[in-house]
Amino acid sequence: MWKRLRALLRHGELDHGLNAEVRFHIEMETEKNIRLGMSRDDARRTALRSFGPMEKHKAETRDARGVSWFENLVADLRFGARALFKHPGYALLAVLTLGLGIGANTAIFSVINGVLLKPLPYAHGDRLVVLQQSAPLSGRANTGVAIAEYFDYRERSKDVFDGLVEYHQMNFDLINRGEPDRVNTGVVSANFFDLLGIKPVVGRTFVAADDVKGAEAVLVLSYTYWQTKFGGDPNIVGQVFEMNDRPHRVIGVLPNVPHYPQENDVYMPVLACPFRAAAEGNIARQRRAFAALNVFGRLKDGVSPEQAASVVGSICHNFTNDQQFAAAYRPAQSGFQGTAVGVRQAMTSGARELLLILLGITGLVLLIACANVANLTLARMLGRDRELALRAALGAGRGRLIRQLLTESTLLAVVGGIIGIAFAWVTIGMLTRFVGRFTARTGEIDMDFIVLIFTLGISIVTGVLFGTLPALGSRVDLVSALKQGGAQAGDSSGRKRMQGALIIAQVAVSVVLLVGAGLLLASFYRLQQVETGYRSQGVLTAQVYGNFSKYPTAQSLIDVYRPMIERIQSQPGVMSAAITNAVPLAGGAPGTTRFDIEGRVSDDPERRPTTDTRIASPRYFETIGIPLVAGRAFNDLDTAESQKVIVINKSMAKYWDGIDPVGTKVSPDRGETWMTVVGVVGDVRQFGLAQDTVAQLYIPLTQTQQGLAGRLVIRTQGDPLAFANSMRTIVHSLDSTMPVEGVQTLDDLRSEALAAPRLTATLLTVFAGLALLVTLAGIGGVIATSVQQRTKEFGLRMALGASRESVLTMVIRQGLMLVGIGLLVGAAVALAAGRLLNSYLYQTAPSDPMILAGVAAVFLLSGVVACFIPARRATTVDPLIALRAE
Repeated sequence: MWKRLRALLRHGELDHGLNAEVRFHIEMETEKNIRLGMSRDDARRTALRSFGPMEKHKAETRDARGVSWFENLVADLRFGARALFKHPGYALLAVLTLGLGIGANTAIFSVINGVLLKPLPYAHGDRLVVLQQSAPLSGRANTGVAIAEYFDYRERSKDVFDGLVEYHQMNFDLINRGEPDRVNTGVVSANFFDLLGIKPVVGRTFVAADDVKGAEAVLVLSYTYWQTKFGGDPNIVGQVFEMNDRPHRVIGVLPNVPHYPQENDVYMPVLACPFRAAAEGNIARQRRAFAALNVFGRLKDGVSPEQAASVVGSICHNFTNDQQFAAAYRPAQSGFQGTAVGVRQAMTSGARELLLILLGITGLVLLIACANVANLTLARMLGRDRELALRAALGAGRGRLIRQLLTESTLLAVVGGIIGIAFAWVTIGMLTRFVGRFTARTGEIDMDFIVLIFTLGISIVTGVLFGTLPALGSRVDLVSALKQGGAQAGDSSGRKRMQGALIIAQVAVSVVLLVGAGLLLASFYRLQQVETGYRSQGVLTAQVYGNFSKYPTAQSLIDVYRPMIERIQSQPGVMSAAITNAVPLAGGAPGTTRFDIEGRVSDDPERRPTTDTRIASPRYFETIGIPLVAGRAFNDLDTAESQKVIVINKSMAKYWDGIDPVGTKVSPDRGETWMTVVGVVGDVRQFGLAQDTVAQLYIPLTQTQQGLAGRLVIRTQGDPLAFANSMRTIVHSLDSTMPVEGVQTLDDLRSEALAAPRLTATLLTVFAGLALLVTLAGIGGVIATSVQQRTKEFGLRMALGASRESVLTMVIRQGLMLVGIGLLVGAAVALAAGRLLNSYLYQTAPSDPMILAGVAAVFLLSGVVACFIPARRATTVDPLIALRAE
């Protein structure tokens, strides 16, 4: 090994000595021949002939040192670089094409590495699970975990878990030096962060003494909230803020890790949450009290997630089938069940499928780039036949020639990889924002060492991939090549078949991508055209949530909302204003309030119809433009003392089986309270543009008894955002501690609802467009090469009477034949692969014939354009010049 290393370091000196030794041997043999009577020239020729292939002997001597592979590699790289510099156009086009393909794959892999491959940034991330409960027969995918259920799991699963902890999210007002701030608050067990293995960057996390009655109220801040609200103040620990009418002291700051299932600004212990503490006192009377918990567990060493899921399912089965809880679960009707899922799996489930699809798409783009550069290389090989023939005549074997060609292709790919890294660096921010809509793990996306290794690996594989076919087709006829100068030497028919096959493959893959892009664009267009059921233009909305400690009843909130609406409506430029508890497309899920229609009371409570319940003040329907279909809307005469009334939507009116519901009565509590239907309004896409409308009933603001998180809606004559500051001033004039947040227009909410499908369609369209451009360039290159090879044929045809138009048509037909075969293959693959996109499509079939026809038309027209320029060149051939060259 040491000798090989020395030989590697001294290879220049050793080569100099080897050359001197060879010269000495030739000179000695020449002198010997002169003494035998030969002339000096004859003596040297005889000596050289006697010595044999000089370069071969030198190579054998270098091989004996054991480092010839490195020397040959360096030589091949130098020669390859010189060859590429001699053809800058080919090199630039190849590098850019490969750079786009490799860059797209690098960017997507960066995201996949950060989201799917990296372990969770917790000390025990691989052993963390989240308990999930569902009632599939009742259509509820997630029922949450109730306090009593959490206690059962915690006591009965000690054999499989090191511990279980609870979590839920609340929204509280944090008063920061007089400034109100509505914060997302994670309410967690005292050992929550210890169980997950999260260490604070500043201060400490909770201990058991923090989660007892009468303990000092303490908070732990998230890293993002610490940075954005306090500028990363290192002295934040110990500062005191007001929340829920109590002073809360900051004791620590979390590291910059993903939060699951929701992002939070601050965290508090369980018993510090007044709602959670109050609910715990009701569990003896109500089994499913506070069924809003997420329960996390850490597996014991040696316990698999499957074992944990089985144990959780068994515990859930036991308590749901307990006769004393039969009314709470009704397992036969609901199918209530429980399981455990890895936190990593749960955290990335929304992004996994889409990311793998994008990785497959970028892989196809890279294959197209490889095929295109392989075609360029095959075309370039036509001019290198004489060079390769000379090298073969000088003793280079076929393996040596293939190695040289693969070295050149790999060199191109590595340079393309460098371009690709720059491309990925520019685009990774957009991808991160896109993926952030589906998972919280975007903070771990970066171009780290693993990504760079991936880029290097994919560059080398790419170089070998696109260099193999041209290299294998490098066999040349020495006599023909040396006689003809390489213009048309070699196995041109074999190369043409190879080029044609590559074009067909490029077209087929491009068709698959274009069909996918077309499907997503068609779906996005149809989603844009969805009728929302309201008029979003000119409407401003904002969250004006009252602090529960200051407004303990619904009436106390109503008392501040009513003058708020009156003052806003009196402002210039305001057409109308109202209060509701949720505006359309602002997120959330439909409620499932069961109700009875008077005269149709069901004996089985579970068979009663369900509806989503909303709160609305007078002029709400007018403000956001929901049409009144029958009856009347709410007015100022609907008060807490008047008859209880509701307005229902058209979807809910279907439960009346064609009978006019206006004037009939509805009860949500088995007949204890009856509410009269006074009006019917149109359906609204409340929970998503792609989601069907659901049954909804509206309760007047003045008659609601439930807690109310108010949303202002204001219709203005001009730009609604121009009224934002005036709105804040009015709200704070009534209550200076009431936060005004989420200020945006209904148009903004609609745009946000379209953001994910828009970005998905845009990404695939960009990739498909790149694939189309690269493929068309490849078609044009193949046809141009064919025209160059067939110059004499075209001249002869025109000399024998063929018109220029017939030659033009013949050349274009040749290109379109390849396009047509690729279209058929690609269409078949696209029909099979379209099902992968089914979950991302809205009212668009994966086999939509219009999309397939449109893609076919695009390719045929583009194919004609790509073929026309080289075909036009074929018609400019002078028959006399072509025949004279023959």
